[in-house]
Amino acid sequence: MSEMIEDDNLEGKDEGQNKDNSSANSKKGNRKDDPTKIHIETNPVEIISGTAGFIRSILSLRNVEYDHKTVIESVKEGIVFKGYNVYILMFSILIASIGLNVDSTAVIIGAMLISPLMGPIKGVGFGVGTNDFRLLLDSLKNLGVTVGISLAVSVLYFWVTPIHEMNDNIFARTEPSFLDVLIALFGGLAGVIAHTQGKNDTVIPGVAIATALMPPLCTAGYGIAEGNWHYFAGASYLFLLNSLMIAGSTFFFVRYLKFPKKEYLTPKIEKRVRVYTLVFTILAVAPSGYLFYKMTKRSIFEGNSIDFINNVVKKTDENILVTPTYTFDWNDSKIELSITNYFADNKVVNMWNRQKSNYDLQDVDIIIHQDEDVNTIVQEALFEYDQNNRGANTLAELLSQRENDLLRANQEIEDIQLKILDDKSHQLEFDHLLAGFKIDYPEYKQIYINESFSMNSENVVDTLYLMSVEFDENVQPSQRLDLNSRISQRFKLELHQKAGIVQDSVRVISLN
Repeated sequence: MSEMIEDDNLEGKDEGQNKDNSSANSKKGNRKDDPTKIHIETNPVEIISGTAGFIRSILSLRNVEYDHKTVIESVKEGIVFKGYNVYILMFSILIASIGLNVDSTAVIIGAMLISPLMGPIKGVGFGVGTNDFRLLLDSLKNLGVTVGISLAVSVLYFWVTPIHEMNDNIFARTEPSFLDVLIALFGGLAGVIAHTQGKNDTVIPGVAIATALMPPLCTAGYGIAEGNWHYFAGASYLFLLNSLMIAGSTFFFVRYLKFPKKEYLTPKIEKRVRVYTLVFTILAVAPSGYLFYKMTKRSIFEGNSIDFINNVVKKTDENILVTPTYTFDWNDSKIELSITNYFADNKVVNMWNRQKSNYDLQDVDIIIHQDEDVNTIVQEALFEYDQNNRGANTLAELLSQRENDLLRANQEIEDIQLKILDDKSHQLEFDHLLAGFKIDYPEYKQIYINESFSMNSENVVDTLYLMSVEFDENVQPSQRLDLNSRISQRFKLELHQKAGIVQDSVRVISLN
């Protein structure tokens, strides 16, 4: 009897336990099915591993299936240069050369968008990355063809064009730096990623603009046409850097994605290829690092020089006008100052030299270009006259003679001014001239033209023109000298062609 009771109790306990389990399972199931319930992980190991897995899933490029055959076929199609590709290349080179010649950034960008230069360079990277030596040789052959055609067309254009002036767009391609290496590297990576994904619609045009393969080739042609081998070497080196970084980034990405290799080499040969590739890359990139360091030092030097002139030289006198020229050299940097409206004597120059160290310019030479001090000349002339002409009223006679000379000079100046006003052929429409300058040289905020007259020791009066300009704040110091030279040459040409006035030079003074 007691055993039966115990059995009943055990059965009751089991049934109760089963009910509790089913209730718990029911609650757990309801929690999973309920989208409003969020499970927050509290285990630190699980949190770290989950976060790392999430980041890998976002950044990994191996999770995508690549059609290796289609990608390689598209690369092979891009390296072929015959028929229409050759004409597109020639036309794009002509467009880029014209853009460089007239200093038009928009035209240069248009040429880069239609240029087919990227194909053979990527083919080199794919050929090395997949051990496809046939693809590598074809890519190198076609790259040589494109470079030869590009140089020939650009040289021919710059030979026949009547415009031979250097401008900012040309000069920017003659001094490559390490920054150009980074631009080409990241641009090449973006291009090969887009190519392997088959998404070339927006990325490839952007890569073509960023890596800028066309302008260096055109600038190299400009250097050949002008006989300036420094420009040719600088532009050729920039093109080599861009091509090397694009091909190198393509090679590393192809190896990262483990594209199938066409010809398998022994480990020893493959290691040797990697070593040669690395050594060649280092040798090619190393000079750009030096050029970047030099560019940085020159920029710091020019910035310190500008601060020195603004805070020391220009504060000497409110009427002083200073036109600086900066020459950076590792051992012999100098600042040349053309000063007008003020005479800096030895005392003032010594004071300037003492303050050079405050601007990290203690080893920089300051060269002053200025007219002689008028007061000193007058005093020396008076003293010499008194010494040579001892007697009464000599000073009064000298002053009277000087006054007569000044009156006669003023009368001659007025006669010349009246003659110029009467002669219509010698009049310039300065309002139209200044308006044209503002359109052609948007880098200037204000442009002033001053006409003055001077008389030499033989009492001959000359007409002088002086231009004062105020730059836009965004114009770099390295660009200002070139702009001032160009607008000075332009104004001389306008004076000669429209007014028949011949000027040896027109001084341009920067007001800021």
